[in-house]
Amino acid sequence: MRPFLVAFICFTVLSTAGVAQNARKPGVAVELDGQNPLHLRVSLRSGAATTTTFYRSDLPWGNRYSMVFAAVRPNGEPVDLSLPIHDPGPTKVSVKPGETLTGDIDLRYVIRDPNAMKKSDVLLFWAYKSPNELNLPHWSGGWVLIPKNK
Repeated sequence: MRPFLVAFICFTVLSTAGVAQNARKPGVAVELDGQNPLHLRVSLRSGAATTTTFYRSDLPWGNRYSMVFAAVRPNGEPVDLSLPIHDPGPTKVSVKPGETLTGDIDLRYVIRDPNAMKKSDVLLFWAYKSPNELNLPHWSGGWVLIPKNK
């Protein structure tokens, strides 16, 4: 009976671990768009327990100032960023628990010099303050490599 019980417990633990590994976690993911390297593809997965509503401008792609950016060349030289006027609108969006929203950020509105990526690779650092309603970490961040365009 004992070997059966040990086998059952091992099977249960391994099955649960496999399910946990495949479960998608709430949060923010940022990557270069495969079709357009001058666009960031941003995915936002809600961690809220219920449907929540907040301003669309609070989405990473909802307003130019929803995400904080810094850009440098590999040698540490800063890349100038543009600071356009962008007023948030009154539109709201609702998100279900665990739902993933995806949007694009056009880097031509982030990096001032349109030829910056022709000179060298660019390291683009980002930070995003998520709305409290999404039950995500207050700040998320990371970086993406924008390869030199030839």
